[in-house]
Amino acid sequence: MNIRFENKKVLVTGATRGIGKKIAEEFYNNGAIVTITGTSTTIPEWCNNSINYEQLLIDNDSSWHKRVDEIVSKHSGFDILINNAGINKVSKIYETHKDDISNILLTNLNAPIYISSVVSKMMVKNRYGYIVNIGSIFGVVSKEGRNTYTASKAGLIGVTKTMAIDLGQYNILVNTLSPGFVDTELTRRVLGKEGMKEMSQKVPMKKLATVDDIAPAVLFLASEQNKYITGQNIVIDGGFTVE
Repeated sequence: MNIRFENKKVLVTGATRGIGKKIAEEFYNNGAIVTITGTSTTIPEWCNNSINYEQLLIDNDSSWHKRVDEIVSKHSGFDILINNAGINKVSKIYETHKDDISNILLTNLNAPIYISSVVSKMMVKNRYGYIVNIGSIFGVVSKEGRNTYTASKAGLIGVTKTMAIDLGQYNILVNTLSPGFVDTELTRRVLGKEGMKEMSQKVPMKKLATVDDIAPAVLFLASEQNKYITGQNIVIDGGFTVE
């Protein structure tokens, strides 16, 4: 299957590393004009002046909304939006702080809704577009200490359905892709070597996913090869959630 994105403008949020970085690189390698966002004031070296970088710091200061508006206006809209930015903090419900609740929901749920609302305006005008929200298996199942994170990702799956209904008549397809445990720098730091080994044994395929397992599915959902899949949550977890 040959998936190309010539002259298609793509926005990938939170794409300075890990899954987001791989998604951005694959879109670029397949002809897209790619813009990524991140929190750093400096442009990531791997962008190599080929991928546009925009700083976007999502916090409780309302100015981030204005920054989103500026980015979308600067690039005259986008054909494809990948809502990838996300944060997490593990804590039992009786240890959860109100600031963590606010920050996680803001980044993982409020921001994708707002960014989609802005980007979709031009998509509606063009009667064309794809939105892929990067969820998590913890929007389907959960694990101790993931109270607010699970709420945010379950909410993202829910709002994907409504967005698909709102935008379907304009030829705009919206889906969630929910990875399981992925071998990234962040995962290795959180789980450690032994934790990585232990978790891999809990997956039926006996290995964790890599970013190479996730990116192709995102590209398919955001390509013209996908003509009728919308409002769905696609889980890529090596079978973890079926047991």
